[in-house]
Amino acid sequence: MGRHRAGVGLLRKDLHTAAAAIIGSLPGFTFPFVAALVLTPGASDLLLLATSVAITVSVIVGSAVELTTIAEYGRVLGRERNPGPAALRDYRRRVLLFATALTVLVVPALGLAYAVGSPARGEFILLVCAVGPAPILAAVASILSGECIARGSPTVPIAVQAMRTLLPAVLLAVWWDAPLVAVAAMLPAGEAARAVVLAVAARRLRAKQAGAEDGALTPFGLVAQALSSGVTQLGPAVDRLFLSASGAGSVSSYEMADRLMYAAAQFVNMAFLVRRVGAWARLPTMAPGEATALLRRDGRVLGLVTVVLTAGGALVCLAGLASGLLPASWGQGFLWGAIVMLSLPAHVFNVVGTRLLVVARRQRWMLGIAAATAVLNAVLDVIFFVLLGPVGIVVATVLLRWTMAGVYIVLLRTAVPQTIGHELR
Repeated sequence: MGRHRAGVGLLRKDLHTAAAAIIGSLPGFTFPFVAALVLTPGASDLLLLATSVAITVSVIVGSAVELTTIAEYGRVLGRERNPGPAALRDYRRRVLLFATALTVLVVPALGLAYAVGSPARGEFILLVCAVGPAPILAAVASILSGECIARGSPTVPIAVQAMRTLLPAVLLAVWWDAPLVAVAAMLPAGEAARAVVLAVAARRLRAKQAGAEDGALTPFGLVAQALSSGVTQLGPAVDRLFLSASGAGSVSSYEMADRLMYAAAQFVNMAFLVRRVGAWARLPTMAPGEATALLRRDGRVLGLVTVVLTAGGALVCLAGLASGLLPASWGQGFLWGAIVMLSLPAHVFNVVGTRLLVVARRQRWMLGIAAATAVLNAVLDVIFFVLLGPVGIVVATVLLRWTMAGVYIVLLRTAVPQTIGHELR
């Protein structure tokens, strides 16, 4: 009876987070589709390429900060403590310094790299300046979302996840002739709005979970994790460099295909994975039997959901193409989406792998993984672009993700057993 009630409770939590994931991801998911629909192919490529600069850096900063915050809070909360005020201020200061330095270094470098091949170089640089502050605001939001998740309340962070792209999509949808720079400026505005909502949610959770405030927070491995993520993000950056030289519409098709696959990936992540990462953060303080049962149960759920979404997502893309109802500017994006959807199980497993390596404090391993990923991505891009043209970039992405999933399997077989119960020994 107790096991049945626990199972029902877990199912109810998954349904709540699944609903939040749909609410949180669906509006922002529409951004590249709205851009491709209402703008000319050239203008759509220009806007999406510029916003991808800030989104790329925001992903590097945000994922590193959020995961580190979850892991560090998990260690403190697992001992029934809260971070001390001085420790919290120091942690936030160090994180924001890190985010600012990374933004100042990477955003201009990536923007200039893309601008070289842009036919509207001046306008492109202006758009990059408009989206530039987004990664710093993403760091603020990620500290707060990580705290909420570690405190066992992932619903709000999940529900507001896509606010950064929601505001630009809404502006384009209601004002088709909006200046591109105004649309681009909505990206950091969305991050700021997300941070405000998360600040309110975090404050409420702290009031409910009062305790001794003597815990320490350390941004352990934050730089290594960000470097790893940054090197990994070189892959999509190289993809876009190839496609930006492939004619108008290729970048937009890539962004649509990427968004179709990531819609499914984000659903798995936000509906099923984020809440579980909060529990995995306590693996160092869990008994081996309890931890093993937790990981096996979570693995079965994540595996089943991912397989269903992979088949369903590919069929939706193909059905959309076969229906003849899609706008002409969406056709290639849906075809590429059906192909890249085949990499969804590998992508989800790789995400799980990074989370578990962070919990295990093995961030240094992630640097080697990221470097191998970047090199292999570039090699596969060259080979398949020469053989197949622009669609070869999508095929290369699928092969890359499955190859790296094999690497994570090998590494996790070492890292996870050494992590379970580590602080009880």
